[in-house]
Amino acid sequence: KLSSDINMESFDLSTLELIVSVRKKVLISYNAQSIFCFCEVLETASSAMTKRCISANKDFCLVHSYSDSKPTILGETVLVSAPARIDLAGGWSDTPPLSYEFGGAVANLAVLVNSKRPLRAKCRLIKGGQGILLRTESKSPIDEQLLESTEVKISTLNDLADFHNPHSDCALLKSALVYLGLVSIDSISQDGSHCIQSYLKKFCRRENVDDLGLEIISCSLLPTGSGMGGSSILG
Repeated sequence: KLSSDINMESFDLSTLELIVSVRKKVLISYNAQSIFCFCEVLETASSAMTKRCISANKDFCLVHSYSDSKPTILGETVLVSAPARIDLAGGWSDTPPLSYEFGGAVANLAVLVNSKRPLRAKCRLIKGGQGILLRTESKSPIDEQLLESTEVKISTLNDLADFHNPHSDCALLKSALVYLGLVSIDSISQDGSHCIQSYLKKFCRRENVDDLGLEIISCSLLPTGSGMGGSSILG
């Protein structure tokens, strides 16, 4: 009954208000079975809210803080790197669903690993290409030998449909593109078969370049699950 009252596909502020109202009633009831059943609804709601925040929905999040810059020169590679982080206090308090209601505060310390910045990303606009090539790499922190890599080609909006699934290939890079405004989640759900090219040309401010391609590669020298901020920093 609780689940049927909440439409997760069109999650908005009215849905959030309904969830809060029902949650208060459930907690007041002191009914263990009701609380247990409602936990699943809250998990689903948290996922839907995170999905909306990633898409920069104005009802759920602030305008992004990044500043616009001049378009990258075709063929030029842009490289960035960052240190890892160690949590001193407050770890996970800034993570949904807790942060939606109570906010969060985390004290971190930036560190090098083997005297290196272990988190890196690079992107390149190319002429003579089509669509977006995403690639994630995991390398050894000792000699930077490639240990594992995953590659995804984005040709249609449907190729971004699983951006909110943390288990999908290159999910972090897909989420970053959606958050930065390449496409909206409504466009993905309503026009998924549409070619990505027109969106890419507008996003990169290269409307006059028909054969435009974008390559994005992220690289981590940290072990998966190290807790040193690989996914959050790269995102």
